Amino acid sequence: MAIIAMLLGQIPLPSIEQDEAFFKQEAVNKSLMLPVDYLEEHFFDVLDYYIDITVDIPNDTIWAEVTITSRILSNDLDTIFLHFDWPYTVESIREGLRDLEWSTDSRSNLYVAIGREIQVDDTIAISVLYHGKPFPQEPSGGLFIESEDNEYSVTYTECEPEGARNWFPCYDHPSDKATFTQRITVPSANLVVANGALEQEDKTGDWWSYTWQEHYPQATYLVAFAASKNFVKHDTFATIQGEKVPVSTWVLDSYDQSQKFESTPEILEYFSSIFPPYPFASEKYDHVHMNGWGMENTTCTFLNTLVNWGEPTWEWVIAHEMAHHWWGDWLTCGTWADIWLNEGFATYCEALWWENLYGDEGYSNYARYIMDFYLDNVSLIRPIYDPPSDDLFSNATTYKKGGGVLHMLRHVLGDSVFFAGLNQYGWNNANQSVITDDFQEATETISDQDLDWFFDEWIYHPGHPHYETGWKVKPPTWLTSTAYELEFAIAQTQNRQYHHYPFYMPMEIAIYHDGAEQVLTFTDSIGYQRFTIEVDYEPDSFVLDPVNKVLCEITYHDDIDDVPYPGIEEQPVTTDCSVLASDAIFTNNLCINFTNPLREFVTLSMHDASGRLVKSFYQGQSESFHGIYPLELLSSGVYFLRLVFAKGAVQTIKTVKIK
Repeated sequence: MAIIAMLLGQIPLPSIEQDEAFFKQEAVNKSLMLPVDYLEEHFFDVLDYYIDITVDIPNDTIWAEVTITSRILSNDLDTIFLHFDWPYTVESIREGLRDLEWSTDSRSNLYVAIGREIQVDDTIAISVLYHGKPFPQEPSGGLFIESEDNEYSVTYTECEPEGARNWFPCYDHPSDKATFTQRITVPSANLVVANGALEQEDKTGDWWSYTWQEHYPQATYLVAFAASKNFVKHDTFATIQGEKVPVSTWVLDSYDQSQKFESTPEILEYFSSIFPPYPFASEKYDHVHMNGWGMENTTCTFLNTLVNWGEPTWEWVIAHEMAHHWWGDWLTCGTWADIWLNEGFATYCEALWWENLYGDEGYSNYARYIMDFYLDNVSLIRPIYDPPSDDLFSNATTYKKGGGVLHMLRHVLGDSVFFAGLNQYGWNNANQSVITDDFQEATETISDQDLDWFFDEWIYHPGHPHYETGWKVKPPTWLTSTAYELEFAIAQTQNRQYHHYPFYMPMEIAIYHDGAEQVLTFTDSIGYQRFTIEVDYEPDSFVLDPVNKVLCEITYHDDIDDVPYPGIEEQPVTTDCSVLASDAIFTNNLCINFTNPLREFVTLSMHDASGRLVKSFYQGQSESFHGIYPLELLSSGVYFLRLVFAKGAVQTIKTVKIK
């Protein structure tokens, strides 16, 4: 691979080639792994998995018994549903010594009849005994058994988003986290590493067994192990709250890249200083070579060391996968609609590590790199929230825009409040599955602010602002004394069919003169605005958003009158079968109706003729809506009602307020 050193100033950054390689290795196949029926309602809570598996590597076969212990959530539950998608031979399913009746569907999922009376909060332990051959040539993940005939052979699992079902029966969705134990038996001379702590090993005879236990509840996509005769292990440690935490690398003996991981303890210590302490300090942190992509398996990060992730170290990749141990493993997205809580956070943590290495300039450059990557590579303009399954792991939107949103939120809140909010979010939801509302609630509690406006436009609506700006400088005259009069115009000109409009954001303008800088702060919340200030010097130039606080495009005009005035126009409906209607003329009360037969997420708002937001009425997924709003205090004039759909469609109609 050609490696291009990208520098902004003297700060090293990943090259586009490295970033794309990481994305292709980590994310492309993940989108193919998401089944259509990825969320099934269930009335039990899995507490623990005990996986006893023998991997016959030469014969590409597994023999396993998996015991699933669950808490009952409904008195009416009579069947346990388990995802299990490969054509294994199921020999028996039991509760203790009692055989249970079971059936399968077209995907081989299991429906297990409980066969006895149960009550809420009862526990039930079901054991499934099975054997068969995994199929690693499929792009849906699971267990990849590689022959032992070369120096690169590694047998490993790769499960995100829902590939765990391809090698053991489970409830394979991130909303249901559980502890687990893996007893892994392999041919002799194979070393095995897995999640958690090594509780027991037996390295005698022709078959060696290793028992690894993960004591903290995890999503099934994080259950992992790797086995190889080619592993060599290097040990070190990090110091977290005065305690030594084991940090190891498992690399290929013939291609030992352990030196690239020398910064791992330092990164672990740094994240433990700005976030809550490393959540799995009682177990370990490992890096493990595997022949797939990068994956943040809890305490057992997998990374393909045959790929060149950068020179001289791989710190951006290490920081990304390690950050998931807070944002992804400790706290796990509860639905795939909230995947940005995993990937956007981990991407942003790359910038935080660059800040630790290179200071403010390093942070600013990395944040600019993240935002530019999004702007240069986004093809499908959609909200961060609830991506389509075939674009679940979008590098541009889920990763880079997600990271850019956190960068902007930090500037909106300030450093102390932002990091306090992250810590509050972590502690409030430790070892749980989370949704975007949980993060918003934590930041609102700490900041004592209503952040609906921010999450609405940046998470639940698509796109980004495109600002066009220009200025006019009037020199001082005998009428204005010594002051220069500066008039600025700023318009938002993004395509409203695909992008949210208008964005509300705190902004800055930097004015330069003789090497000096003056920064003006203001809030942009309308489609077009002009304002004037006076300064006691002759300005040279100006820059909008001088330190890259906003994810946006900017176009400069030499003549202020060339800045377009977008206004607002009526737009016909652009989504199937949906209709927005209101009073064409009203005095005190305005009646608004719409239908939404596809139950898409929509927002309903009122704007004045310049595009300025006047009032937000509704957001949700109602199939039909009828509202009557008292607006007697609203000034007379022409207004526009906008119904915006999460997928980007917009309908706008006009109404007139009269006295």
